[in-house]
Amino acid sequence: MSAPEFSIVIPTRNGERYLAAAIESVLAQSYSHWRLHILESGSTDGTLALVERYLSDPRIALHSTPADQPPLDILGNWARILRLDLSDYLTILGHDDLLDADFLAEIAALIAAEPNASLWLTHFKLIDSDGALIRPCKPFPPRLDADEYLYGLHTRRLESYATGYVMRSSDYIRLGGIPPLRNLLYADLLLWYRLISLGYLACSPRYAFSYRVHEQSMSYAMQLSDWYTASEQYLTGLAESDHFKNERHKRAAYACIAHELKRALYRSLLTLILDGTAEDRRAFRQIEAEIAARAAKAGITGYRDWRVRLLRLIAALPSRRLRRALALPIQLWRVRRAKRLTQRAQADRSRLPESGRP
Repeated sequence: MSAPEFSIVIPTRNGERYLAAAIESVLAQSYSHWRLHILESGSTDGTLALVERYLSDPRIALHSTPADQPPLDILGNWARILRLDLSDYLTILGHDDLLDADFLAEIAALIAAEPNASLWLTHFKLIDSDGALIRPCKPFPPRLDADEYLYGLHTRRLESYATGYVMRSSDYIRLGGIPPLRNLLYADLLLWYRLISLGYLACSPRYAFSYRVHEQSMSYAMQLSDWYTASEQYLTGLAESDHFKNERHKRAAYACIAHELKRALYRSLLTLILDGTAEDRRAFRQIEAEIAARAAKAGITGYRDWRVRLLRLIAALPSRRLRRALALPIQLWRVRRAKRLTQRAQADRSRLPESGRP
């Protein structure tokens, strides 16, 4: 069997802060049979100049939209993957994520051991914006079928991000690439499900890449609306598959979306309380009412707990000083919760071998 060839694709816009580290992690691979494609569109920082420093390496190609053309949105940029000259195997790397030096070597060994799989993965680490270890991922079994995989994600026994998965390029092309969900939210999960359905997921127990977690607050207007639209599209995609033939799978998917909607509302309301203007509050009320009507029609329930109701009441108050004063106990609770999560993450780190710790 010949050594597998890999195409690594990094889609990016304004990735200057982290992109060099991602590229360097590719260059550091102990396995040499790879090509790197960087898909850039619309950057206004130093991304292009940064990438150009690496183009003397013939294995690295930059695909940038011309300056006199409108920049591509995230869907358009990712759609270009289908037009690349891809090797036999494909993996997509977030511009702020990192591959360990043995990632491709481990994947090549996994492909040799599991040739009938249709998607390959290793365990991974979660790191913060500065690259410090947060914790290892939740453990995966060596093999999963498509329904087991999604059910594990929906019940929060597993976790998944867009980086680290390796597939046959021919399968990616045959499926039409990543599903065009709004802003690609949930699109990777739907893609992994469809790919695993062609065979199974094989996972190495080694920790061979890092996913970067950023502290972000969801805005209370367009982002929340886009997220919910993507959620509807995701559920529609699952309804068109075999996954919902099992009622337990369907209930878990809907419960997962309800849980995420509750978290999104909670974050948005807290941001609104602390920094929102009267116009922001009006926009949020309109968006929330629209989402509530759509959720009721879709059968998504259970997302309005006492925290959401309390925060909604506080957010409606006209005085920012009063809103912030009433939100203070909630912020203190969040600090205590963050400390508990940090302690739990420290305990989880004991699962990492010494070689896997930064």
